[in-house]
Amino acid sequence: MAENELQKQRLQAIVEKRQRQMAIENKRHQLEDKILQLQHHKSKAMRERWLLQGIPASSPEEEEARTKQVQADENKAKKLEEAIRRLEVEIEQLESEESQIAAKEKVILEKLREAEKSIEGLQKVSGLEAMTHLLPRGRALERTLSLEPILPVVR
Repeated sequence: MAENELQKQRLQAIVEKRQRQMAIENKRHQLEDKILQLQHHKSKAMRERWLLQGIPASSPEEEEARTKQVQADENKAKKLEEAIRRLEVEIEQLESEESQIAAKEKVILEKLREAEKSIEGLQKVSGLEAMTHLLPRGRALERTLSLEPILPVVR
């Protein structure tokens, strides 16, 4: 019965570990997407600045619009960088949880192996006890247990 419970616990640990692995994989994909978005956004913002650098602003409103655009670009870049940092932290946490679950699974597996060994040992002992009840007693038992074969005497 304890072996069944250990099997259930091990199965649950395996399921939890696989869920963490899938979550890690998802977060890594999200991280890659955010990194690509950030790179694209930075290169786009840099290109726009470069193009507008040589053109003087014709009015104060145009200069203000450029300044707002630069600030908006910087804010978007900061938000993407924060999202990237958050995803990295989440991935680290999930990896830590996965390793803890793997360690738990290993402990459960060892307990299962010990339980199997003890069950096998009990089966062997009970099997030997059953065999000793069937064997003849005394001298015949000694012959049965000895390694010398019993040969008929020829005269």
